[in-house]
Amino acid sequence: MLRPAAVITALLTSNPGRWFAVTLFFSAATVIQTWPLVLHADDKITSWTLYPDAWVFVWDLWWVKYALLDLQTNPFHTDFLFFPEGTDLYLHTLATTQGVLSIPLQLATRNLFLSWNILGMLFFVFSALAAYALAYRTTHNAGAALISGYIFAFAPFVLMRFGGHWHMSTTWPIPLLALFLLRFEDTGRLREAAAAAVCWAMLTYNNLEYGLDAALFVGFFFLYRSVVHLQRHDASALLPLWRGFAVLAVVWLAVSAPLVLPALDSVAREDVFLPADDERYSSDLVALVTPSPLWGPGKEPAIASVGHSAAGTVENTVYLGIVPLILAGLAVTGVLKTPRRVIFWGIVFLIFVILALGPYLYIGDTRSFSLFGVSFSVPLPYQIVNELPVFGERRAPARMVAFGMLGLSVLAGIGFETLTSGVTKRWKGIRSVVAVPLMTVLILGLVILEYWNPPILLYGMSNPAVLEDIADEPGDFSVLEVPWGRLNGWTASGNATGAYFANLYQTLYAKPTFGGFISRTRQSDLDWVGQQAALSYLTCVRCTEPPPAAPEYNDPVTVKSLFRRHNIKYVLVHRLVPDGAFVFDAEDSVIFRVRAYLTDIAGMAVIYEDPELTVYRNPDIADD
Repeated sequence: MLRPAAVITALLTSNPGRWFAVTLFFSAATVIQTWPLVLHADDKITSWTLYPDAWVFVWDLWWVKYALLDLQTNPFHTDFLFFPEGTDLYLHTLATTQGVLSIPLQLATRNLFLSWNILGMLFFVFSALAAYALAYRTTHNAGAALISGYIFAFAPFVLMRFGGHWHMSTTWPIPLLALFLLRFEDTGRLREAAAAAVCWAMLTYNNLEYGLDAALFVGFFFLYRSVVHLQRHDASALLPLWRGFAVLAVVWLAVSAPLVLPALDSVAREDVFLPADDERYSSDLVALVTPSPLWGPGKEPAIASVGHSAAGTVENTVYLGIVPLILAGLAVTGVLKTPRRVIFWGIVFLIFVILALGPYLYIGDTRSFSLFGVSFSVPLPYQIVNELPVFGERRAPARMVAFGMLGLSVLAGIGFETLTSGVTKRWKGIRSVVAVPLMTVLILGLVILEYWNPPILLYGMSNPAVLEDIADEPGDFSVLEVPWGRLNGWTASGNATGAYFANLYQTLYAKPTFGGFISRTRQSDLDWVGQQAALSYLTCVRCTEPPPAAPEYNDPVTVKSLFRRHNIKYVLVHRLVPDGAFVFDAEDSVIFRVRAYLTDIAGMAVIYEDPELTVYRNPDIADD
């Protein structure tokens, strides 16, 4: 008769049982690493205070669903932001993959925050499981795969990006891409190459930078395998290998073409603002070994300076972890026994970590060194990549560390397998049976300690019924938010906070508005803000002062005509941001001037007011 302990052991060591246990573990890890998000999943999201980029990704989710289902239009163009002329979104961080995947949740819950929180937490689990599967295929060791999955999914780089760059915290297609490439290498089945192409396409739709990094990874994979076959004098294997590459490339292009071809056209026409910031947003040697500022009680990234981003800022939180590096070092010691698996993943790790360091070697905030009285800088291979068409248009080399973490996670798994195999050879019987699980728990516990992230910072937002009433109101009209502005990834025209407001609150009132954050824009999109007289005054860059004396600013007939021309039916005046801080420094005087301007000059009437928001209606715009 089987004892209960034996039954449980048999279930967990079976293939379905093992996957169930691993899924349960990574689910629990996700809840812990994002704590206390699970308690507030329906009304809060995690967001940095100084850089509320998460608001943009809330809009992205809403817009993909709204464009595809409600408007039945191309989601890569909008005139709901940057109204009335609109703008393309091919180079915007639209995160289309997660937007499409969120649609069923949005339909089921009718709650954007809940939809993302469910999806975002599932993505951590998917990422860990995919990295686990990749490492298990490489090591055939469950403990090693568990450690690898944790390292990749919960790396400080990923957890930092979860606070505002959701397209970067979504990493699960990366290990899936690698897994299908390995399956193609082992089996020669073209469907595995096609599956790898689909993973690459999902990465591309979600984050163009990850799409470029995946291109480098795929290119290196096929180059490396070709060299191996040539060294073995096995030229006959090259034809099926490159046939698989052709299938992969064709499938990827076919799936990605609706995004990639217009994006390439925009880059070629140079009509989108793409200044070079690669040196500022490069990583450095100190950052690679500096723990995340989110570790322990920390909730916020360090504030970026004007020069090179310091360790702990959003763009330079790239901590690799001491334990993962030690395990990777153990993997290297076994390179003579298993060169195939160690060399490939070692090169992947080095390539992407070195590229993440950018065009010059930085140690801390300096790239200038002195030796025997001679000052010099150390150029790095990123300068070669930077000269390649398209690849050189990227903004932040430090983000390439995501693929470096994939290499490190697999190497760490190999290192753990090397360590435990040595123990099992030296210790026989019960000592080995006990020692290996204890080592797994100990080393995994140390990784968890190094990557510890909770608690995270959470913000909610008000949802007054008047905004839902505006969304339900029929007719074609626009909404002006005050303050307002337009913002891209580099600069703002008008009020930057107002630009973020447009993305966040439009998801509630669902009508065109004039401002917004679009990560890549034309200069003409920004210039439009200053060309609109009365509207430009309401950006509130200078609302502490009276409007200019010119008629286009303070003549009621002229101002009302401008409002009618742009069909402005409602104006939302924000007083507080979601963290409770005042929008305006001189709060009382600005609110007084804005109210006087809207009522006395623009002819608007207050229809709703609370401590955070005042809503005005334009009587000149009739109801449909």
